[in-house]
Amino acid sequence: MFFEYIFLLCGKITIKMFASNKEHMFHFKQFSVNHLQSTMRVGTDAVLLGAWMPLPKDCKSILEIGSGCGVISLMIAQRTKAYITGVDIDEKSVTEAQINAENSPWKNQVYFIHEEIQHFAEKTNQKFEVIITNPPFFENSLKSPKKNNNISKHNDRLSFETLAQVVDKLLSENGSFGIILPMNRAEKMEKLMLHYQLYVTKKTIIFPGSHKNANRVLILFGRKPAVCKEDTLTIRDKDYTQEYYEFVKEYLTI
Repeated sequence: MFFEYIFLLCGKITIKMFASNKEHMFHFKQFSVNHLQSTMRVGTDAVLLGAWMPLPKDCKSILEIGSGCGVISLMIAQRTKAYITGVDIDEKSVTEAQINAENSPWKNQVYFIHEEIQHFAEKTNQKFEVIITNPPFFENSLKSPKKNNNISKHNDRLSFETLAQVVDKLLSENGSFGIILPMNRAEKMEKLMLHYQLYVTKKTIIFPGSHKNANRVLILFGRKPAVCKEDTLTIRDKDYTQEYYEFVKEYLTI
């Protein structure tokens, strides 16, 4: 078995959370996650990426960089038999993610490691068929007094440049890399990935509302040049849109 872990970032939450006196739980159709201790909790960004990420039919190995409470890894586990390794820099997040995995139907399939992804990449010779991340993307921005929030949101510890280097080292020859980013950060990431001959093969532009500007983009990279398939997703009109319902229906009741 092979596994591993790093760090994740969640967008503004738009889905109801269920809390008890002792813990904060987020309930999916097939599993639940506690996200009280993690650097960032379950949010729309994580749900979008977990539901969207294309997976090869016979995939054997998947790496999540910045796994937080483990929500994306568990969403991915719901639709693959591949072994999934999550790597995260925050120890409490890793502990919480591992507990969430143990309480899920995929406890023997998903594993989390407390380590900086740079160190992990230096030590391992393993290549992954799929790499996925919801990364910290704030750069030179005003920081929160809460240290853990800065780790998950600001890219001081994991710049886009470092992320691109790590993905290039760890991605298999025919592998794919998926990421969610704000619209204004996507172009920089695409240019960096191109430097490592990683090409955009799929892109989904996210509109939070039917009368709002796009605020997120899901991007898939591969090692072979290809015509990029591009589409859009609108989350809300007056209520959740039918297309969003279809997008998340295997995971959420909305």
